[in-house]
Amino acid sequence: MLLLKFLTNRFKSIGSKIKKDKEVSFTKSTVFLAFTELLMVALGILLALYIDRWNTTQNHKNQFEATLRLVQADLINDIQSSDNVIANFNARDSLRHDVMLEKLNREYYENGISYWQKIIVFYTTFNVKSDGYNLLLDMKEEVPKNYLTVYKKIKKLYRRIPIIDEYNKNFKKIIWDIKDELSYTDWYWIDSYHGKMSDKQIDFLMNDFYYKSLVQKVVNASALLNGVAISHRTEAIDLYNEINDLLGKVEEVPESMTYILTDSLVKKYVGKYKLIEGDSSQWFPQFYSDSLILEIGIKDSCLYLMQDNEYTRKLYYFNRQYQNFNFPIKKHHIFISKLGFFEFYKNGKLKVGAAGPYSIWKKQ
Repeated sequence: MLLLKFLTNRFKSIGSKIKKDKEVSFTKSTVFLAFTELLMVALGILLALYIDRWNTTQNHKNQFEATLRLVQADLINDIQSSDNVIANFNARDSLRHDVMLEKLNREYYENGISYWQKIIVFYTTFNVKSDGYNLLLDMKEEVPKNYLTVYKKIKKLYRRIPIIDEYNKNFKKIIWDIKDELSYTDWYWIDSYHGKMSDKQIDFLMNDFYYKSLVQKVVNASALLNGVAISHRTEAIDLYNEINDLLGKVEEVPESMTYILTDSLVKKYVGKYKLIEGDSSQWFPQFYSDSLILEIGIKDSCLYLMQDNEYTRKLYYFNRQYQNFNFPIKKHHIFISKLGFFEFYKNGKLKVGAAGPYSIWKKQ
């Protein structure tokens, strides 16, 4: 701005000089000198405007990059929140399996069960932070060209926020409706007050088919949230690392920001697995298995479900970092996809939890 002011004053000075020269001697050399200086002033003004514009653009670019770092911080929070949502669903789904097949006897309940083992009395919330995203929206008029692709991906990621809010709201409503309904039983409040389960409550949990219907209803709501959490989680991890590729790594990447396990470990799970327990008539695994054989392959350090020698469905390593006493981190490696979870045991067995009861597979 100082340069622009200087050049403007210089322009005025030349105008005065021309006027003065006219009064004295209006020669060709005077005209040439005047036009030369005018040209220099015009070029100087253009240069000043260019520098001013460059400074504005650079400041905007720096601000945009700083906002991308805020988006990364939000993504780390989203991954942490997805940990509990996914672990919650897998634990609840496993309990649903035991309830539906009536594997839990009276002694199981008489010994006392935790709050979460009742399945139908609590809900989980998927909390997504969007502070950085909202700031980016305010800058949408001037997105730097080299960041346009990642900007569109961020917009696509957070476009599912209304869906997440709806699933959270639905899950919460289902649980509170069940609580209100159970409160009319003659054991609910008394058992809660004494901190133990009465025979009437145990009979309800073991023998009442209505309880099974409530369990399925709650698991369905949990499954909706689990599905959107898995999708958000994998896309968030990709985005976090893509931003690092653009801006450079300013600090060590959190261990949770990956869905890839080391090749030396992943390769142990590659091969064919035969169904030894479970229902093969379900959409999965029937659609992906050939004669009750499920094949796992590897490409670019990621496991895949194979079908007709094609890499059909990517399995993302569930690299969970945060412990929750209700849903402890399992010692086995777990991979997730929109189909469900895949838990690999050290003895060569594979447990798959998908739509319907889970199935057990043995490596061939």
